[in-house]
Amino acid sequence: MTYEMLQNITTGLLTGDNVLPKNEDVLQGLVAYALTDVATRADSLHLMTLSTTADVLRLAQGDYLIRRPNTPEDGVDELDIDSELGFAVARIVASMLSKEKGGIHANEATRIILNYNAKVYEITEQMANEATNEGLPSDGSTNYVYPEGTPSTEWSL
Repeated sequence: MTYEMLQNITTGLLTGDNVLPKNEDVLQGLVAYALTDVATRADSLHLMTLSTTADVLRLAQGDYLIRRPNTPEDGVDELDIDSELGFAVARIVASMLSKEKGGIHANEATRIILNYNAKVYEITEQMANEATNEGLPSDGSTNYVYPEGTPSTEWSL
């Protein structure tokens, strides 16, 4: 999802309620806040890394870390988070700006994040089961050296 699409979705969510701030710096600050909030609550596959030099936000499963997402600067920039979680970012921004429906938007953001986390859990469980069947470590450890080098950190649902 691009930054421009996020703005359009958030504008739509706020129809009849409020508008996006005209000051781009204020909007970018709200988006940065929302991205960090989502990254804190969601097990974003896009943000998982093994790099200890990344701007780490928190620990994830196994040896993985969740890095802090980058804030978009212009309309064509892709959000630095999984596509599905972009809708949660839009809901959080809308919840901060809404005069009447803040709670509804916040609840919808939570629902999106919980559904996403359930999918990630299902995928990681399936991967762990497959690894166990092949005699590989299934605890998320990186002690096993994969033929291609290291495990991929660029997954998507």
